[in-house]
Amino acid sequence: MDLREKRDGLLGLDLCDRCLGRQFAMLGHGLENYERGAIARTVDDLDEDSFVDRNVADPDPSGESCPFCQGLFEDVEGYVERVVRALEPYEIRTLLMGTRLPDDVVEVEERIWGDYGNEFAEPTKTELNRLVGREVQTRLGIEGDFERPDINAILDLKEDRVELRVNSSLYHGRYNKYARGIPQTIWYCKECRGSGCEECGYTGKKYQESVQEIIQKPFLEEADAEDATFHGAGREDIDARCFGRREFVLELHHPKKREIDLDRIQREINEDQSKVELFSIKQTGKDKVEEVKQKRADKTYRALVKLSGDISEDGMQGVKEIQGTVRQRTPNRVAHRRADMVREREVRWIRVEEVCRGVLEISVRAEAGTYIKELISGDEGRTNPSVAGKLGCQAKCEKLDVLDID
Repeated sequence: MDLREKRDGLLGLDLCDRCLGRQFAMLGHGLENYERGAIARTVDDLDEDSFVDRNVADPDPSGESCPFCQGLFEDVEGYVERVVRALEPYEIRTLLMGTRLPDDVVEVEERIWGDYGNEFAEPTKTELNRLVGREVQTRLGIEGDFERPDINAILDLKEDRVELRVNSSLYHGRYNKYARGIPQTIWYCKECRGSGCEECGYTGKKYQESVQEIIQKPFLEEADAEDATFHGAGREDIDARCFGRREFVLELHHPKKREIDLDRIQREINEDQSKVELFSIKQTGKDKVEEVKQKRADKTYRALVKLSGDISEDGMQGVKEIQGTVRQRTPNRVAHRRADMVREREVRWIRVEEVCRGVLEISVRAEAGTYIKELISGDEGRTNPSVAGKLGCQAKCEKLDVLDID
């Protein structure tokens, strides 16, 4: 069917100028759809080149009696007001507008496309999104964003409401942990799963403090956010300290404010307590989460090791020669939550010093994912080679520090 056949058929449906013109929305430039409708209605020899300004004659943007839109576009200003009111509690820089149309409007549109095709057509909701979104952006002084807006506002004309989908705000930084006995993220009580019970003192948590909670508290308050997720580039053990400035991304859910004073927050965290120190905090995007979590950084550790027996010269030399590939079966201490498998990891170098009788200080640089405690103890033969294996006695890691993250 050519354009004139399509136009003639559509004219028989008694559509308003806007709904008629929307079927030719991909033709011409700088025109509103109701202007395209006026052109289609008045130009006899209609073709693709007809959709220009000079052919617009007495366009009528109204559509109150239109059997297609049923006056849907008559209250654009009202829609704008409703969206603006819904956005009032939020500090917003970018917006994506969406619409849910009444079922009968969708059914008519699908029927028209089935009969006359949609080669040049624009969906009704796309036009409504454009008109409402453009005006909201102008009123609020914000920009449109089709990739990851601060908020996706959905004008739901089926339920007569505005639904807001608020995207997270994300902050990238690094931290050191100077205290032992606190986990990186919140550990909920395994008995009550966070609801609170006698076992956890009705706190819902196994450990009452974490790196995550120390860092996120002022962010949640400043951004007026509902909750947060902590994405770390790996994690140190609960009883280990970290001096290597470990990377992380803090994701704030449903924030009302996005322009927050990061320098002040970092200063507040660092001055109010001494367990965690924050470095280089800055706002980032969603892609940073995956980048941080996929990093495979070599790390340097320092361990204080207690032995069950005396040290021989040959044993000390054997420890110093641990280098290259180490085979580690999933450690007993994490076997309940990790797949039972053998992993090969590279030890770059190891240095050992006898602090006093039966006590060693060991420094080791190893590939990401190396279990250092098991490299020391041997984990009942599950790690080979190991410090204990080379010394021929039991070796237990008493204290562990992460000194450097490459």
